[in-house]
Amino acid sequence: MLNPAPSIRIRAFLPIAPYLAQRGVSAIEFCDRLGISPNVFQNADGWLPRAQCFHMANELAKVAADPFAGAHVGFMTELRDLGVWGQSVLAARDVAAACALATVNVPTIHRGSEVRFMTEGKTARIVFRFADRYEFDPRQFIFGSLAVLRKVPLMAGEPSAIRVRLTASRMLGNAALEECLGSNIETGCDHDMIEFDRELLDLPLKTAGTRPSKATEALASAVEAAKMLSERLSDGHALGLETVARTLGMSARSLQRRLKFCGVDFEELLDDTRRSEAIRLICEGVHSMTDIALRVGYSDSAHFTRAFKRWTGVAPSRFRTDRK
Repeated sequence: MLNPAPSIRIRAFLPIAPYLAQRGVSAIEFCDRLGISPNVFQNADGWLPRAQCFHMANELAKVAADPFAGAHVGFMTELRDLGVWGQSVLAARDVAAACALATVNVPTIHRGSEVRFMTEGKTARIVFRFADRYEFDPRQFIFGSLAVLRKVPLMAGEPSAIRVRLTASRMLGNAALEECLGSNIETGCDHDMIEFDRELLDLPLKTAGTRPSKATEALASAVEAAKMLSERLSDGHALGLETVARTLGMSARSLQRRLKFCGVDFEELLDDTRRSEAIRLICEGVHSMTDIALRVGYSDSAHFTRAFKRWTGVAPSRFRTDRK
């Protein structure tokens, strides 16, 4: 049986939105920079090619002017938000079982990476590495992965007993990295790993309460709003903030606040969703312009044509001709 192509669950990248928002960068503008639609994040259980993930992580560091962007995103990521992998870890009876489950279930979140759990003497280790070649610099993704993996033994409640080993050389601004990986960091090592005192393995997990965090609620609302917009574009102008918020069971103010936390403006999200869907339908080559206009929420083709020129710089008919 052939191994699946290296890829990573989309849900691992959802915290990018609030990370960018904290730095005054629009998540939608960031997606435009990468040449992808924000709608790709609607299916959190989908997969992105690993090369695209590494490219995304590197661009994130550039646009945020943050050499440790990956670590900050990993630090913001909650285990409960990482699907089957995170849920299995949180359900473990003690730290030893949590570490073992983190290793066994890693294919549910990563393809093309390897996580090993081992003990030697008085030391336990969670070693992270890529199982095959990679196309782009993986450093930011390594930072993020270690920031997440560190949370597994951290549930023992003994941060001073946990150390982080990095293959990366020492860099300026390591103090910023300590915010995400703790103060016990060693660089220039043979492997990227989380190392901790073996005595932590027998300790029960100290997990937070079951109430979702502010980040979790905001991300869930943003994803649901984007999904709803995509599914109901043909509703046109009736598909406003009030309507979406009411359908999601909250006030318009609450939805707006949660979207803002993720660096997303509702009207901008609606506009981008229309653009992406219009381009997709035009590329199919089987729909009339009037039909496409109605499908993406415009009452007539004239309004649609003006919007399409604003999006792409050309009329939809010209766009279709150029694609042939």
